[in-house]
Amino acid sequence: MKLKPVLLQSALVFTCCAAAGLLLSNQLSQALGQQPAANQEPEVEQQLPAALEEILRNWERESAKIEKLEGNHLRREYDDVFQIEKKSEGRFYYEQPDKGRIDIAGMKIPEGAKSDKPNDKGDFYALKPGQDERWICDGKRIFSIDENEKKYEVFPIPLERRGVNIMEGPLPFLFGMPAKVAKQRYFLKLLVNTPEQIIIAAKPRRRADAANYREAKIKLDPKTYLPAAVQLIHPSGNQSTVYIFSNVVANKNRGILGGIFGKDPFTPDLDDYRLEGKVVADAGEENVQRPVPKAAPVQQAAFKVPNMVGHNYKSAEALLQKMGFQTKVWPGDPAEEPRLIHHVYQQVPVPGATAKKGQTVHLKLYIDPNKEKN
Repeated sequence: MKLKPVLLQSALVFTCCAAAGLLLSNQLSQALGQQPAANQEPEVEQQLPAALEEILRNWERESAKIEKLEGNHLRREYDDVFQIEKKSEGRFYYEQPDKGRIDIAGMKIPEGAKSDKPNDKGDFYALKPGQDERWICDGKRIFSIDENEKKYEVFPIPLERRGVNIMEGPLPFLFGMPAKVAKQRYFLKLLVNTPEQIIIAAKPRRRADAANYREAKIKLDPKTYLPAAVQLIHPSGNQSTVYIFSNVVANKNRGILGGIFGKDPFTPDLDDYRLEGKVVADAGEENVQRPVPKAAPVQQAAFKVPNMVGHNYKSAEALLQKMGFQTKVWPGDPAEEPRLIHHVYQQVPVPGATAKKGQTVHLKLYIDPNKEKN
């Protein structure tokens, strides 16, 4: 099913907080060190129109001025198969080069309310609240915090992925990626260029990026070259996510934030929360792993199943097995595009479900349409 365009609404912000988890809920393999395939195509710089070249240079220059950022966000998740929109809101924080935080809360939906996105039956998508989430990245670890269950997970970030190398993550264009690198890594197209707005479409060249999203559309404010909104089209093509930003403050004094949180917002207070998982890395040491306290024995620990939809099955199996799950792959529908062959489009248990160590996660893959289904 082809995705209908989603309007990217106006708001002023540059959100570098992807490090804290705008997409990390779906991209843990990136944080854990997934590397591009060895046989990927060489990155050849794309020749672009002069207008887009100038925009990329201005964007790079203005992005370099951002050291700290915070603001509000609205998240809209669209499922074109079930014709549902989920709405969430919250705040985000970012500090160069790799600290970030995002708090997400599902919005209260009035009874009978519907989305403003029309469906194919002359009606509108159903409207539901999104999931409550909190992600914090302190530069060395990523904390995934479940507020409802009062529990959390910790994912160490390998040394080679820290600092400025965060641009190797799933949303590098939000971090002021150099224009030359952007042209090597993405097929770029200028969709809108007016005094009121700039909209750029970016399609991944790398296989690792294409496993995360099929296309991104970034809306910029021409006065500041700061992204106002981002639309991400999922690899399957039948899901998309839009982030809209507002009330953004750049380079704010950290003392004000300290007054709100009582301390650094990138240091979570988890005294009343239960640790899930096998290990946790200390922030002051390099990937030192310590056992889970006896109060939460490994054999009883429950894990949240990550979203492997859109990933190549090899990287999906590697991450799941690293978390202690068993895996089994199943042939599914023929791939509509060659780049989707052997990529996951369905999994059981579903993403976000709770499972125990040793449980099997079933992955259904797109198959090569030129070969018989096994």
